Parts: sequence; structure tokens; C-alpha cells
Amino acid sequence: MIKSIFAFLSTFVMGMAICVQAQNYDDYNLKGYKTPDIKRTSLDFTFNSDGSFVTNSGSYNNTSQLEGLINTKFNRYINTRSFIGEQQIGVELSGSNLKLGGDTSKIKRRQLSFVTSYKNSSRFYITDKWFWNTGGNINFDYNNSKTTNNPAFNELIFNISPVIGLGRGRIEQVQDARQAVYILDELSKKGIITTKLSEEEINSFSQVISAVKNKRFLDSRLHLIDEITNVDSFLVNNNYLKKSGASYFTTLYDYWMYGDLFSRGSGFEVSGQINPSYLYHKTYSKGFRNNQTGITASLLANYEDPINLYWQQSANASIIVNYHHSATKIYEDTNEIDSNANSTIFSGGYSLGYYPNSRTNLNIGISERLAFLDVHSYGINHSSVTSLDLSAYYYISPQLRFSGNINLMYNDNSYNNYNDYYTVGRKWNGNYSMTLTYSLF
Repeated sequence: MIKSIFAFLSTFVMGMAICVQAQNYDDYNLKGYKTPDIKRTSLDFTFNSDGSFVTNSGSYNNTSQLEGLINTKFNRYINTRSFIGEQQIGVELSGSNLKLGGDTSKIKRRQLSFVTSYKNSSRFYITDKWFWNTGGNINFDYNNSKTTNNPAFNELIFNISPVIGLGRGRIEQVQDARQAVYILDELSKKGIITTKLSEEEINSFSQVISAVKNKRFLDSRLHLIDEITNVDSFLVNNNYLKKSGASYFTTLYDYWMYGDLFSRGSGFEVSGQINPSYLYHKTYSKGFRNNQTGITASLLANYEDPINLYWQQSANASIIVNYHHSATKIYEDTNEIDSNANSTIFSGGYSLGYYPNSRTNLNIGISERLAFLDVHSYGINHSSVTSLDLSAYYYISPQLRFSGNINLMYNDNSYNNYNDYYTVGRKWNGNYSMTLTYSLF
């Protein structure tokens, strides 16, 4: 009996000692973290094939269909103090073959599509805060189809949209710093780290985490081993660890895998940009040709504020003015039809996120979009969309996870044909989705 009491008291005292020694990092300021120089690239391939067949008596009841897709995307992301850039090159080839057969007739349809795209967003910092940005999008689509007893259908779409602008501010990605605090908090609770790191030391640890994610391996297991090794080396070389072992490494692996699931940002930026565009669309079999030119001027503002480790508020606002000219010719022997349109769009939103731990979050947001579309000689369309969103992700256990989203939207549309004003429609829309995932093993 006395031995049992003594053992209980010893365990209690040791537990209290660990709690006393455990350091709390709730006062760490995420706003003070600055991302180190990062260069990350990825090359992804997607292969897909689908097929089906139906055999039956009667007309058009014998069918077979085969579809295939090959897609590749190259992504490159660079983040330094003087430059932030992202490039993406995509190529996709897809095709399908459909056969409809019956007792008296047969139909075959073959389709082939080729799509290539290039996206560039480059931001050059003149000073620590002022920047000018450039880039844009280029897309090229070619579609071909042939159906029995019909002429071949060929379609070509080309679109180019460059961007140039000037802005001030910078939004830092701070989820790596939050991951560092998760690791330090948990190691401190288990008595593995007994010294509380300063804010400068935490920032250094966070930058090691950001930098080690730059490396790329063909084998993801070797990649994970290299990441954990670098993080472990930083803690060991700085003599932060009081002890190591299974508890240390399992904690490190756990928070490395799940400690950066949710993006967090810090900072404010405002920018203005001009965006000319050109679209060429032609279908060879139908004689349709369309040329579209336009120019868009935008004023954008974004704000990200990590109130503390657990709360995040975000806000955005934009004003977009667009002028658009379209020249369409339906058949070679018809006159070209010109049309002009301009639009003005005001939008803004605010969201508040709660992140109690590394695997759970709750977000609520409200947004408003007000648009005025003026189609010359037809009239002006006014539309207002107000949206309220609520989303949640709850990691109940390694086997049980819950995610859900609720959206409530109010639409108000009206039309003015320069003589009469009338309401097109006002309506409420709502939807929700809920997912409960249970892993048996």
C-alpha cells in the first residue's frame, strides 16, 4: 500500500515538474516572420483512360466508348526579398472514340483535343515595399471531331492576356513559423525541450523548415527522411534537446506531416494593374470567326492578419473596369457584326478563421460583388451577389475526420434598357456539404 502511494506521488510530482518546465509559446508573434529565399519546382503527369460498352438488340443499343487523357504541368515558384514569381506550363492531349451500332445503321464519332497554356506572375521589388508586376496568360486550344455522314469539325482558340502594374506592400506566408511553434510546444510539453526559445531563435528554426522544403526527390520517402534529418540537426546542434528517443521522433514526424495543413498569411498589399487581352476563335467547318479585344484596369487590396497563433482575419477589395470589343463573322458571305460592352465590378470580402490545433479549423466569411454591365444599344444590367460561408474541418481521431461547408447567397438582378427599369429577379440560394471519413485500418 505504502509503495503504491509512493509510486503515485512520484508520478504526480514528475508530471507537475514537466508541466512547470513546459514552455508556452502563445506569445509568439507570427507577424515577425520573414520567408527565406525559396525556389520550388514540380513536374506532374496525369494519365487517364475510361471505357464502356453496351450490347443489346435494337437500333443504337450496341455502343462502345473509349476516352483517354495525357496531361503534364510544370510549376516553378520563387520567393526572395527582391522577387516573387510563379510560372506554370501545361500541355494536355485528350481524345475519345464513340460507336453506336444497331440492326440498320451505325454511327461513329471521333474527337481529339489539344490544349497548351502558359501563366506567369512576376513581382519585382524596387524597395522593401514598392513593387511592379508583370506576366499574364497565353492559351492555345485545338479541337477536332468527325461524325459519320457529317463534315469534320475543326476549332481553333487562341487567347493572350499580358499584365503590367505597380503596387506597395507584401504578404508573408507564415504557416512554416506556425509549424515550428507546434513542434516546439509539443516537445516542451513532453519535457524534451526545457529551454524556451526566443523569438529570434524561433524565426531561425522556421526558416530552416522553409528552406528544407525546397529540395526535390524522386522518392518521397527519401525526401521525408532528409527533411526530418535537417530539422533534427538544427535542434541537436543548438543544444535545445534534453533527451531524444521514440517520443521525440514520433512527435517530430507527426507535426511535420500535419503541422502546415492550413495556409496562414501576414501583411497588407495594394496594387493597380492594366490588362489588355486578345481572343481569336474560329471554326473551320461552320465558317464562324470571332475576334475579341479588350482592356481591363484593376485596383486590388489584400490584408492578412494573424491575430495570434489561433485566430486569422483576412480581407480583400477590388475595383475592376473592363472595355470589350467583339467582331464576329458567322459565314464567309455575311457582313461582320461588331459589338461593344463595358463593365464595372466592385467586390470585397472578410473572413475570420479559428485554428485551435494543427488538424482542426473553423472559418466564417462574408463577401459582396456588385456588377454593372453595359452592352451598347441593349441596356445596362445590374447584379448584386451577397454570400455568407461557413466551413469546418475537425480531426476527431486518426480514424475519424469531419469536414463541412455551408453557403448562403442572395442575388439581386435588375435591367435598364435606357427607357424602362425593371427587376429581373431576387432570390436566395443555399447549399451545404458534409463529409464524415472513417478509416477502418
